[in-house]
Amino acid sequence: MLGHLIVPVADLVLGACCAGCGTPALALCRTCGEAVAPDPAIRWPSPTPDRLRRPPVLPASGGVNADVLRRVLIAWKEEGVTALTGVLAHHVAAAVLTLDTGRPLALVPVPTSARSRRARGADLVDDLARAARGHLVRLGVDVVTAPALAYRRVTEDQAGLGAAARAANLAGAFRVRPGRLPAGREIVVVDDILTTGSTVAEAVRALSETGRRPVGVAVAGATGRLSETAR
Repeated sequence: MLGHLIVPVADLVLGACCAGCGTPALALCRTCGEAVAPDPAIRWPSPTPDRLRRPPVLPASGGVNADVLRRVLIAWKEEGVTALTGVLAHHVAAAVLTLDTGRPLALVPVPTSARSRRARGADLVDDLARAARGHLVRLGVDVVTAPALAYRRVTEDQAGLGAAARAANLAGAFRVRPGRLPAGREIVVVDDILTTGSTVAEAVRALSETGRRPVGVAVAGATGRLSETAR
Protein backbone atom coordinates (compact mmCIF):
# COMPACT_ATOMS: atom_id res chain seq x y z
CA MET A 1 0.00 0.00 0.00
CA LEU A 2 2.81 2.42 0.93
CA GLY A 3 4.51 1.85 -2.41
CA HIS A 4 1.39 2.97 -4.27
CA LEU A 5 1.38 6.25 -2.32
CA ILE A 6 5.03 7.24 -2.83
CA VAL A 7 4.71 8.76 -6.32
CA PRO A 8 1.43 10.66 -5.71
CA VAL A 9 2.76 12.09 -2.43
CA ALA A 10 6.05 13.09 -4.06
CA ASP A 11 4.12 14.71 -6.89
CA LEU A 12 2.07 16.77 -4.47
CA VAL A 13 5.11 17.86 -2.46
CA LEU A 14 7.22 18.74 -5.50
CA GLY A 15 4.36 20.33 -7.42
CA ALA A 16 4.93 18.14 -10.48
CA CYS A 17 1.99 17.71 -12.82
CA CYS A 18 0.97 15.64 -15.81
CA ALA A 19 1.88 17.27 -19.13
CA GLY A 20 -1.33 15.96 -20.62
CA CYS A 21 -3.98 17.04 -18.11
CA GLY A 22 -2.29 18.91 -15.26
CA THR A 23 -3.08 16.43 -12.49
CA PRO A 24 -0.25 15.49 -10.06
CA ALA A 25 2.30 13.24 -11.82
CA LEU A 26 6.04 13.21 -12.42
CA ALA A 27 5.58 13.36 -16.22
CA LEU A 28 2.33 11.73 -17.36
CA CYS A 29 -0.56 10.28 -15.41
CA ARG A 30 -1.69 6.77 -16.25
CA THR A 31 -4.73 7.97 -18.23
CA CYS A 32 -2.70 10.35 -20.42
CA GLY A 33 0.05 7.78 -20.79
CA GLU A 34 -2.48 5.38 -22.27
CA ALA A 35 -4.05 8.11 -24.42
CA VAL A 36 -0.68 9.03 -25.92
CA ALA A 37 0.34 5.49 -26.89
CA PRO A 38 2.04 5.43 -30.32
CA ASP A 39 -0.19 5.13 -33.40
CA PRO A 40 2.45 4.95 -36.16
CA ALA A 41 1.61 5.50 -39.81
CA ILE A 42 2.90 7.10 -43.00
CA ARG A 43 1.43 10.61 -42.93
CA TRP A 44 2.15 13.00 -45.81
CA PRO A 45 1.89 16.75 -45.32
CA SER A 46 -0.56 18.31 -47.76
CA PRO A 47 0.69 19.78 -50.00
CA THR A 48 3.80 17.63 -49.97
CA PRO A 49 7.16 19.34 -50.67
CA ASP A 50 8.66 18.20 -53.96
CA ARG A 51 11.83 17.10 -52.17
CA LEU A 52 9.84 14.32 -50.47
CA ARG A 53 8.03 13.13 -53.58
CA ARG A 54 10.54 12.33 -56.32
CA PRO A 55 11.57 9.61 -55.50
CA PRO A 56 9.45 9.31 -52.36
CA VAL A 57 10.98 9.80 -48.93
CA LEU A 58 8.36 8.22 -46.68
CA PRO A 59 7.26 10.45 -43.76
CA ALA A 60 6.37 8.26 -40.78
CA SER A 61 5.04 9.64 -37.52
CA GLY A 62 4.38 8.00 -34.19
CA GLY A 63 1.07 9.81 -33.88
CA VAL A 64 -0.95 12.88 -34.82
CA ASN A 65 0.07 16.14 -33.17
CA ALA A 66 -3.26 16.81 -31.47
CA ASP A 67 -4.93 16.49 -28.07
CA VAL A 68 -2.71 14.82 -25.44
CA LEU A 69 0.26 14.26 -27.77
CA ARG A 70 0.24 17.93 -28.76
CA ARG A 71 0.28 19.01 -25.11
CA VAL A 72 3.11 16.57 -24.39
CA LEU A 73 5.17 17.93 -27.29
CA ILE A 74 4.64 21.52 -26.11
CA ALA A 75 5.65 20.63 -22.55
CA TRP A 76 8.77 18.85 -23.82
CA LYS A 77 9.80 21.44 -26.40
CA GLU A 78 8.71 24.76 -24.93
CA GLU A 79 8.43 24.16 -21.18
CA GLY A 80 11.59 22.14 -20.54
CA VAL A 81 9.96 18.89 -19.39
CA THR A 82 12.83 16.73 -20.60
CA ALA A 83 11.47 13.74 -18.64
CA LEU A 84 9.15 13.33 -21.64
CA THR A 85 12.03 12.53 -24.02
CA GLY A 86 11.62 8.81 -23.34
CA VAL A 87 7.88 8.96 -24.04
CA LEU A 88 8.36 10.74 -27.36
CA ALA A 89 11.28 8.48 -28.28
CA HIS A 90 8.81 5.57 -28.30
CA HIS A 91 6.85 7.47 -30.97
CA VAL A 92 9.94 8.06 -33.09
CA ALA A 93 11.02 4.43 -32.72
CA ALA A 94 7.54 3.27 -33.77
CA ALA A 95 7.75 5.57 -36.80
CA VAL A 96 11.13 4.08 -37.77
CA LEU A 97 9.71 0.57 -37.52
CA THR A 98 6.84 1.63 -39.80
CA LEU A 99 9.38 2.38 -42.54
CA ASP A 100 10.34 -1.34 -42.42
CA THR A 101 13.52 -1.09 -44.49
CA GLY A 102 15.05 -4.33 -43.18
CA ARG A 103 18.51 -2.79 -43.57
CA PRO A 104 21.04 -1.23 -41.16
CA LEU A 105 19.97 2.33 -40.39
CA ALA A 106 21.48 5.67 -39.44
CA LEU A 107 19.19 8.16 -37.69
CA VAL A 108 20.12 11.69 -38.72
CA PRO A 109 18.50 14.36 -36.51
CA VAL A 110 17.62 17.70 -38.06
CA PRO A 111 20.04 20.29 -36.70
CA THR A 112 19.11 22.60 -33.84
CA SER A 113 19.95 26.27 -34.28
CA ALA A 114 22.26 27.96 -31.79
CA ARG A 115 19.31 30.18 -30.81
CA SER A 116 17.12 27.20 -29.92
CA ARG A 117 19.94 25.40 -28.13
CA ARG A 118 20.53 28.44 -25.92
CA ALA A 119 16.83 28.89 -25.21
CA ARG A 120 16.19 25.22 -24.36
CA GLY A 121 19.54 24.33 -22.84
CA ALA A 122 19.92 21.21 -24.99
CA ASP A 123 19.76 19.82 -28.51
CA LEU A 124 16.36 18.23 -28.02
CA VAL A 125 16.06 16.52 -31.41
CA ASP A 126 19.50 14.95 -31.05
CA ASP A 127 18.49 13.70 -27.59
CA LEU A 128 15.26 12.36 -29.09
CA ALA A 129 17.09 10.48 -31.85
CA ARG A 130 19.52 8.92 -29.37
CA ALA A 131 16.71 7.82 -27.06
CA ALA A 132 14.78 6.34 -30.01
CA ARG A 133 17.90 4.43 -31.05
CA GLY A 134 18.04 2.92 -27.56
CA HIS A 135 14.50 1.58 -27.92
CA LEU A 136 15.24 0.22 -31.39
CA VAL A 137 18.47 -1.49 -30.35
CA ARG A 138 16.60 -3.28 -27.57
CA LEU A 139 14.24 -4.59 -30.27
CA GLY A 140 17.16 -5.95 -32.29
CA VAL A 141 17.34 -3.22 -34.94
CA ASP A 142 20.80 -2.47 -36.35
CA VAL A 143 20.81 1.31 -35.98
CA VAL A 144 23.16 4.15 -35.09
CA THR A 145 22.70 7.89 -34.68
CA ALA A 146 24.61 10.24 -36.96
CA PRO A 147 24.42 13.96 -36.13
CA ALA A 148 25.61 14.82 -39.62
CA LEU A 149 23.62 17.99 -40.35
CA ALA A 150 24.45 21.55 -39.32
CA TYR A 151 23.29 25.05 -40.14
CA ARG A 152 25.32 26.94 -42.75
CA ARG A 153 23.51 30.24 -42.13
CA VAL A 154 21.20 31.95 -39.66
CA THR A 155 17.45 31.50 -40.22
CA GLU A 156 14.36 33.13 -38.78
CA ASP A 157 12.22 31.45 -36.13
CA GLN A 158 9.75 29.21 -37.99
CA ALA A 159 6.89 29.88 -35.55
CA GLY A 160 4.04 31.71 -37.23
CA LEU A 161 5.37 31.23 -40.77
CA GLY A 162 3.24 29.62 -43.48
CA ALA A 163 4.37 26.80 -45.75
CA ALA A 164 5.88 29.02 -48.46
CA ALA A 165 7.63 31.28 -45.94
CA ARG A 166 9.03 28.27 -44.06
CA ALA A 167 10.41 26.77 -47.26
CA ALA A 168 12.03 30.08 -48.25
CA ASN A 169 13.44 30.57 -44.75
CA LEU A 170 15.16 27.16 -44.80
CA ALA A 171 16.20 26.97 -48.47
CA GLY A 172 19.88 26.05 -48.54
CA ALA A 173 20.20 26.44 -44.76
CA PHE A 174 21.62 22.98 -43.95
CA ARG A 175 24.95 21.37 -44.76
CA VAL A 176 26.36 17.88 -44.20
CA ARG A 177 29.34 17.71 -41.85
CA PRO A 178 32.24 15.83 -43.48
CA GLY A 179 32.81 12.29 -42.28
CA ARG A 180 29.64 12.10 -40.19
CA LEU A 181 27.56 9.75 -42.38
CA PRO A 182 28.35 6.06 -41.80
CA ALA A 183 28.69 3.95 -44.93
CA GLY A 184 26.45 0.99 -45.71
CA ARG A 185 23.37 2.26 -43.87
CA GLU A 186 20.04 3.62 -45.00
CA ILE A 187 19.43 7.18 -43.81
CA VAL A 188 16.35 8.17 -41.80
CA VAL A 189 15.88 11.85 -40.92
CA VAL A 190 14.54 12.43 -37.39
CA ASP A 191 12.55 15.44 -36.17
CA ASP A 192 10.02 16.07 -33.43
CA ILE A 193 7.03 17.44 -35.38
CA LEU A 194 6.10 17.33 -39.07
CA THR A 195 4.00 20.35 -40.06
CA THR A 196 4.55 21.62 -43.61
CA GLY A 197 7.54 19.34 -44.22
CA SER A 198 9.89 22.29 -44.91
CA THR A 199 12.50 21.32 -42.32
CA VAL A 200 12.77 17.67 -43.29
CA ALA A 201 12.69 18.60 -46.99
CA GLU A 202 15.74 20.81 -46.48
CA ALA A 203 17.45 17.94 -44.65
CA VAL A 204 16.64 15.64 -47.58
CA ARG A 205 18.11 18.19 -50.01
CA ALA A 206 21.38 18.49 -48.11
CA LEU A 207 21.78 14.74 -47.72
CA SER A 208 20.76 13.96 -51.31
CA GLU A 209 23.41 16.32 -52.66
CA THR A 210 26.05 14.09 -51.06
CA GLY A 211 24.55 11.02 -52.74
CA ARG A 212 22.85 9.76 -49.56
CA ARG A 213 19.16 10.36 -50.19
CA PRO A 214 17.16 9.28 -47.11
CA VAL A 215 14.65 6.45 -47.35
CA GLY A 216 12.34 8.07 -44.84
CA VAL A 217 11.58 10.60 -42.15
CA ALA A 218 10.59 9.65 -38.59
CA VAL A 219 8.88 12.14 -36.27
CA ALA A 220 7.02 11.92 -32.98
CA GLY A 221 3.92 13.74 -34.20
CA ALA A 222 2.54 14.99 -37.52
CA THR A 223 0.28 18.02 -37.68
CA GLY A 224 -1.48 20.26 -40.16
CA ARG A 225 -3.26 19.08 -43.29
CA LEU A 226 -2.34 15.41 -43.50
CA SER A 227 -3.03 12.84 -46.17
CA GLU A 228 -2.26 9.17 -46.68
CA THR A 229 -0.72 9.85 -50.09
CA ALA A 230 1.66 12.50 -51.40
CA ARG A 231 0.02 15.47 -53.10
